[in-house]
Amino acid sequence: MDKLFNEKLISELSAQTGVGKVVTAMCVARGYRDKAAITAFLHPEISALTPPEKFKGMFDAAELIKKHSLDGRILIFGDYDCDGIGAAAMLYLALKDHGADVQVYIPTRVEDGYGLSVQALERATANFSPTLLITVDCGIGSSEEIAFAVSKGLDTIVTDHHEPSEVIPEGIVIDPKLDKSLPELCGAGVAFTLLRALYGDDYAMNYIDIAAISTIADLVPLVGDNRIIAAFGLKKMCYGEKRPGVQALLEVSGHKSSKLTASDIAFRLAPRLNASGRLSSAFKSFRLLTETDAKTLYELARDLEEENKRRQQLCNDTFRDAREMLREYDLTHHRIIVLHNSNWEAGVVGIAAAKIAEEFRRPTVLFVDKDDCYKGSCRSIAGINIHDVLSAASDTLIQFGGHAMAAGLSIRPENLQKFTAVADAYIKSVYSESLFLPVYESDAELTAKEITPELVKEIEMLEPCGMGNPKPRFKTLFTALPFNRIKSLPHIKAKLSECAELVAFNEFDKIRLLRSPMQKEIFYSLELDNFRGNVAVRALFKGFRITEIKPSDEMVFSCYAEKFVPVNAAERLPSVDSGYDEMFGRLLICFSLNTFKRLSEQYPDYRRILTEPDMPNPYNAILLSPSVYADLSYYSVIEVYDSPADSYIDFLKNSFSAEIVRIGNTSDIPKGSIDVDRKALVKLFSYVKASAEGKIFEGVEDIYFKLCVRGYDKDYYSFLTAWYVLREIGVVYIDKENVVRLSKEKKDLGKSKILKIAEQRI
Repeated sequence: MDKLFNEKLISELSAQTGVGKVVTAMCVARGYRDKAAITAFLHPEISALTPPEKFKGMFDAAELIKKHSLDGRILIFGDYDCDGIGAAAMLYLALKDHGADVQVYIPTRVEDGYGLSVQALERATANFSPTLLITVDCGIGSSEEIAFAVSKGLDTIVTDHHEPSEVIPEGIVIDPKLDKSLPELCGAGVAFTLLRALYGDDYAMNYIDIAAISTIADLVPLVGDNRIIAAFGLKKMCYGEKRPGVQALLEVSGHKSSKLTASDIAFRLAPRLNASGRLSSAFKSFRLLTETDAKTLYELARDLEEENKRRQQLCNDTFRDAREMLREYDLTHHRIIVLHNSNWEAGVVGIAAAKIAEEFRRPTVLFVDKDDCYKGSCRSIAGINIHDVLSAASDTLIQFGGHAMAAGLSIRPENLQKFTAVADAYIKSVYSESLFLPVYESDAELTAKEITPELVKEIEMLEPCGMGNPKPRFKTLFTALPFNRIKSLPHIKAKLSECAELVAFNEFDKIRLLRSPMQKEIFYSLELDNFRGNVAVRALFKGFRITEIKPSDEMVFSCYAEKFVPVNAAERLPSVDSGYDEMFGRLLICFSLNTFKRLSEQYPDYRRILTEPDMPNPYNAILLSPSVYADLSYYSVIEVYDSPADSYIDFLKNSFSAEIVRIGNTSDIPKGSIDVDRKALVKLFSYVKASAEGKIFEGVEDIYFKLCVRGYDKDYYSFLTAWYVLREIGVVYIDKENVVRLSKEKKDLGKSKILKIAEQRI
């Protein structure tokens, strides 16, 4: 859309709707471009839900359920995630409430595997002898299993939301994916629609809280029907009586506020409800949603809390293992990540795959052992349909199922390499390389003065936020930002205005870059902070991008000086990559602005970065003034310009598996105003002895902070260079326990190469 026309449209719509221009612009960006559409989006109504009759098979299913409710026995076959559990719970409670003889079977990962299976059906029907089988959140790809159920005399209803296979199961099948005009519901959303068909909207509203939890948890787009379900479900939980099991789970998780947001569901309730299905039996979570005995519910809630803690640890271990394995993976030439580890827990590989996909910006598949095959979970990135990728490689697979962003699959071990090659070739041939580039997105650019409580209150109209309607992210262009450390924590904050504060958690090591006068874009979200009746705005830091890399002479010189300090190399891994391609694998390191400018002109498509890569993906890049702590593990070729210390080249060779190539002579690296004479060194030594000796080393920023608290008054880069001189000659060292120590031996300042270089540039 033309920018001028866009601005005109936003002004007109803002006037028509009475909504501010910032929120109106975000509505337009989300595709709502007239008054009616914006009003419907910002003020969802139950009456706007898709009528059940639009779903093929919906009323046939309702009639069949009513028939078996009178003179039969109904078995609901669910799934072990939050979506399947919620769908099963809603149908069970509603059918039981209407007098049906109904039972629920929730499969287990270990015994039953994913989805519907003949073995699970045999176990489920063994004692109950049902006359009607209803699947929820599964079954669309299980034509053989449904045929088996029919052969046993069962009527069948399949309710699902996953991508259908070529063969549709017999009997009644309800899946919005069979009709592109229908909304993209989750399994519980389909079950909720079935309840509407059975008993009407008013009755179905009794279960909209469960439908909302499953909808938010399953990461379906929070637009259309899903937005309505999520919004009204949250209202029910905030302003009505919470379901006893939900209340118990919130309490054991530490949630104290009466307010409940989509984020609370996604990051507090959903992980705990999912935990049992990942590690033991999801029937615990089903019981939490369906039972009413307070004692039983709190026991179940505590069990889920403990299982969630274990799940978090297992997930962190899996993520750490996968990240370590990627150091030996060919990230230069592969566009998909495929890893296998027999020690991983099947229930957490999907979460770990999502974290890897997000960090490395590539579709990711993690496999575990399952009987005589590998079982895997896939997660994708925006723009790449992982279900289509698996379809293209289906000849190498035993089975697979899922949707665009997530899927499950199984494979014979001997086909793993072929699967990786086919999937990789398909992605390269179908998808644009731009999808793998870092994304710096924001919904709007604000000035500091525009960040007010009134704006944040208006932005809250966009809630509930989630997949398809992300929480708004803003950006503001700054030069220097007046960040200060929060106590002795690794967090920093900066005052943006009288009523707004920017908080950056665990970003203390970035404080100098953020304070520097280089032009940068700061990305953040906004929320209201109501403390003792005082309403203020808290901006939560989400990252930054330096738009104009022009570091000071002092910063460049101090970084160059750092390379003369002895550093212990990490354990080097064997090299697996070969060369580089047009997009990945090559890193050009330099230490002078002149070289940086020359390389930038020579390689205009390379990313330009300062101090360290902003993500581990080995994009072809030019790196100015690298930190010695920068993780360069995933590059296959590293070219080093400006001739830093030989010890730094040795460090790179000993630490990373890349081919290290040294190019060019030392460029002029101006010293600027750095003060590093003998007097300055003696002064620093005395302050280190008084304030840092014997303390755990938590980085040079932390040392400088400790010294300044005690009265040290040198500027940061003078301190930094002097610190490196003391480290270079061994006056100060960090021992094996990571403790700051001072040498008892006399050291010769004349041996400092940093001082010699500094003297040449005075």
